Amino acid sequence: MMSGKIKKTVTLACLLFALLFPYSGAFAYTNYMTLPNEFANDGIGDPFVLKYNGTFYLYSSTGQGDTGFKCWSSTDAVNWTYAGLCSTEAITNDGYAPEVVYWNGTFYMYTSPRGQGHYVLTSSSPTGPFTVVTGNLGHSIDGHVFIDDNGSWTFYSAGGDGIHAAPMSSPTSIGTDAVLGGTQMGGQWTEGATVIKRNGTYHLTATGNHVLSPGYRVNAFSNTTGPRQSFTPSNNNPILLNSEGSNVGLGHNSIFIGPDLDTYYAVYHNLTSVSPGGLPIRKLNLDAIGWNGDKMAMYGPTNWSMPNPSLPNFEDRFQRTTVGSGYSNLNGGTWGIANNFMYQSAKGSTAFYINYENTFTTASDYTAEYNLKEVSKGTIEPKIGVVYGYVDASNYGVAILNGNANRLETTLLVNGSWDTQVNTPLPAGFDITKLHTIRIEKSGTTYKYFVDKMLLETKISNRLGAGKVGYLTCDAEGNFGYIAVSNKVNGSGIFDLYKPIPGTIQAVHYNSGGEGVGYHDISGGNAGGKYIRNDNVDIRDNPEGGHNVGWNSTGEWYKYNVSVKANGTYDLGLRYATTYTGTQVRVWIDSTDITGVVTLPNTGGWDNWRTHTIKGLNLPSGNHTLKVETVTGEYDFYTLQFNAADNSSFSKTDNFATAFSGDWNWSGGNWAIESGEASINNIGKRTFGSTGWSDYTVETDIKGIDALNSGIMVRVQNPAQGGAGNDPGLGTDFYQGYFAGISPTQVTLGKQNYGWTTLATAPGTFNLNAWYHMKVVVSGNNIKVYVGDMTNPKIDYTDNGNPFITGKVGIRSHYAHTHFDNFSVTH
Repeated sequence: MMSGKIKKTVTLACLLFALLFPYSGAFAYTNYMTLPNEFANDGIGDPFVLKYNGTFYLYSSTGQGDTGFKCWSSTDAVNWTYAGLCSTEAITNDGYAPEVVYWNGTFYMYTSPRGQGHYVLTSSSPTGPFTVVTGNLGHSIDGHVFIDDNGSWTFYSAGGDGIHAAPMSSPTSIGTDAVLGGTQMGGQWTEGATVIKRNGTYHLTATGNHVLSPGYRVNAFSNTTGPRQSFTPSNNNPILLNSEGSNVGLGHNSIFIGPDLDTYYAVYHNLTSVSPGGLPIRKLNLDAIGWNGDKMAMYGPTNWSMPNPSLPNFEDRFQRTTVGSGYSNLNGGTWGIANNFMYQSAKGSTAFYINYENTFTTASDYTAEYNLKEVSKGTIEPKIGVVYGYVDASNYGVAILNGNANRLETTLLVNGSWDTQVNTPLPAGFDITKLHTIRIEKSGTTYKYFVDKMLLETKISNRLGAGKVGYLTCDAEGNFGYIAVSNKVNGSGIFDLYKPIPGTIQAVHYNSGGEGVGYHDISGGNAGGKYIRNDNVDIRDNPEGGHNVGWNSTGEWYKYNVSVKANGTYDLGLRYATTYTGTQVRVWIDSTDITGVVTLPNTGGWDNWRTHTIKGLNLPSGNHTLKVETVTGEYDFYTLQFNAADNSSFSKTDNFATAFSGDWNWSGGNWAIESGEASINNIGKRTFGSTGWSDYTVETDIKGIDALNSGIMVRVQNPAQGGAGNDPGLGTDFYQGYFAGISPTQVTLGKQNYGWTTLATAPGTFNLNAWYHMKVVVSGNNIKVYVGDMTNPKIDYTDNGNPFITGKVGIRSHYAHTHFDNFSVTH
């Protein structure tokens, strides 16, 4: 990209049977959630969500020492009804992480009792009873099953060397596993795998550390090569982490598509406390996932009031006794409703008997979900299927399950003429008499057809647009379940979601509504040609993953819905690139200017990305609209990172005369006061002050007693210990921030993000049992490290690679008996 770039030029009806559900912020939920009939002493651990026939079902581990898995159901993913014990089999005693897969009429549950191998249980209902159908199949804890588009199955389990994967020859047979390259989380035990496939990319999430550690966390990984191939870690890991405060120990998530049929959500647990017997007490949490191209963006963790997930624009659960006038019939048939299913019972004709919903018309882009099964078939040409884009008797599309030929058939009728039919094989053994889900995504001219989550066909056609949805049969009797439509597709549901602050917002996730509503763009077309949203915003690939908003010119702006945790002051890290000098921006909350005009320095290139911190934004709590305005110049921007801030002036000291001062607020390792000096033997770290601090100078004296690998931490967030407690082998590795340290031969500056990266080193000679004075000055993205000479820095480093913008200070020692004295920090 170069400087001077040129841009390319519902009506509510028939309440007896259907409801239209526009988004409403009138209902809200708050993490963590307490469900009815949780295990009294354990809460909800290792949550897993299955969707079946329009209803979500939640399963969790048993309470320690308890027998029997509990199950809950919900239609909106936040209000859960207890559905009872879904299994009381003996192997559910201390049952770990049950996950349920629906396949061909049977529900398969995978669980590991007390971590001793895996068993498979089956049921004909999502609420059980599940009964054991296999012996011990082995494999480590936290079994997860993924079914690929070709119908192949993979089983995942935990390991100290990363996530393991094994082929499955059937739902009850697991082959030999192998380690998935790239999935180990910092040399730690890695568990709780979840795999989804989206737009050709396999996404895996996994949890690292120990369930009893506040530093339990979730990382994301991806590949495009296969579910049992090596994965690449995301560059924005960890995606879920919080180790201090009231909502810690976040992990063991599962991922599902929410009620709006489009937006992905993660459910996970947090650690509320540890029982007297040393067992975890956990609760349920829910947060949204957004997609920036193939980059997963977690909009969480949250622990304040958030609007409920959006519902579909239309849905019907057939909870009545008659079809009602809201459906129109084409070509006849015998239609009715029984047991919450619509049915058609006439056979003996090759005509398409169609019943379509006549009160709701989709937008031109939409996602539709259908659930259906064949009850009996005729002898001519039996089929059952779904209708979409219905305009009239001469214009609509069909997706058909042909049991005799074991295939999916799709075609469009336009102006009375059928397109060429496309036939796609269904998996071997596919049973059309069992309930199956068809999902259709229409985005522009692209149609995607899914059967039971498997993407079986992609079609390009501009011959149909908006229309109505319905069901059909041909020479067959069929039962038809939950049907729903959302005017959202391919991740567009995230655009209007209220993004959490504190948190990071993807620039491309601006509000919907188009020109003058969600954005203002002064020229037509999308100059970058990426992330098409059917508007004129210019979007291009970003070298850090996904896409960014580009070619921002004077007067243009973008709006974002935000949910602010609390009234207060926040710092904004704007990640951007420009070759212009004097580019200026301004940020508004609702109609209030909260930044004034801010000048962005020239970054030296359109792919030289920098984070510029705008300090002291006063934000009100609750749901608001944020606007980012280009005042003058031109720039591209990628993300908006908001941190709670404390920009007050301060000067604090601690001479460790008799004890640590009250400003030390987190400690890991065996610290002591020895002769008026802070002492740590072997390994440990302590933090001081506020996570809202940004620019400051911190100093201390350091002396190595038997070894020297010690120094100062700055911009520290989320400190934790490894393992179940003060694990001496892992403790100093768990935090986010920078570390400036001395060893016998050098000064080192590194970046710790639950994984170490060396940023810079400088040679030096440092002896044991000698005092050295160290000073670290942090200003914006620049870090200067002084040792001995307080005028000339040993290291002068600017971090342009996603820098930490706020955080506490601290001291740290790694496998060394170290003393510290004369500690001070000044802002």
